[in-house]
Amino acid sequence: MIAYILIISILFFISGYIFYGRYLEKKLDVSRGNKTPAHTMNDGIDYCPANKFVLFGHHFSSIAGAGPIVGPIAAALIFGWLPALLWILIGSVFIGGVHDFASLVASIKHKAKSISELAKEYISGRAYKLFLAFTWLALIYVLTVFIDLTVNTFTMNGGVASSSVIYIFLAVAFGLCLYRLKIKLGVLTAAFVLMIFAGIFAGQKYPLVFVNGATIWRAVLLAYCFVASVLPVWMLLQPRDYLSSFLLYISVIVGVSGILMGSNTQTIEFPAFIAWHSEGAGGIFPMLFVMVACGAVSGFHSLVASGTTAKQLCYETDAKPVAYGGMLLEGVVCGNSSFHRNASHEEA
Repeated sequence: MIAYILIISILFFISGYIFYGRYLEKKLDVSRGNKTPAHTMNDGIDYCPANKFVLFGHHFSSIAGAGPIVGPIAAALIFGWLPALLWILIGSVFIGGVHDFASLVASIKHKAKSISELAKEYISGRAYKLFLAFTWLALIYVLTVFIDLTVNTFTMNGGVASSSVIYIFLAVAFGLCLYRLKIKLGVLTAAFVLMIFAGIFAGQKYPLVFVNGATIWRAVLLAYCFVASVLPVWMLLQPRDYLSSFLLYISVIVGVSGILMGSNTQTIEFPAFIAWHSEGAGGIFPMLFVMVACGAVSGFHSLVASGTTAKQLCYETDAKPVAYGGMLLEGVVCGNSSFHRNASHEEA
């Protein structure tokens, strides 16, 4: 049964991308003939046209983190897998995907302005300042959380720290090879993806362990965040996210393959519906939609779309595969994680 649910869900996403995505393109007046800010404002630093496959990897990797995995699992365990699955399907296609697509198109049609600067044109001055304050606080919160998580991981496992350092140097080398040496994307991708996996094994063999490691890594990560924010986007951020996206692709492929090949020995362990209200979590409304936010609709995605993606979009028509397609693939990640957590393997 779980294999059929997965196949139907994937077909729903594909249909949504083809038909509803086409409808959105017409409504948003997307045309390949319109020049994007990546060309009209090209400065070789933040504004620079990118291959749509590279940009898709950058965008997808930026929006797909731990949230799309943890949220659906928690919601499925509390309210049942069916409400979580339905919200992922409907939310990704008709809400989250629309939000991401529209945010990107709105930005590129306004000189790739950030969502905050874009909002300034349509809201009052006071509302604009409040919006800026909220955005700033949200980003500080996200930065703090991810630095703490990374520091804890690096101090507990020095091999992960070594692998991460190797990965950053590989990302910089990839960007230089692609944009300065003009090596073909396919050749570079194949070579560097293999080097990433080699770096993972090498990191475990030569772990980085320091006395007072937490303090050192916290300083290193803050310095890294500063450097990454001022370097040309093609040198670090774009290749870093593009290469990391292949780890996500592989996890999706392995997860989907595992479900399909093991469908004869898998059953759904948890009920489709548990309750409308949980004593610990609260009611299904609004908690289901709060818990499964990043996997169905997330305002944070507009910051990614208007922050870096809009400045690298080569053609307006690339917005559909990058933003709408990226959100739908994130929906697949969410559904896939939920399926695996709620499935059990029985003896044949």
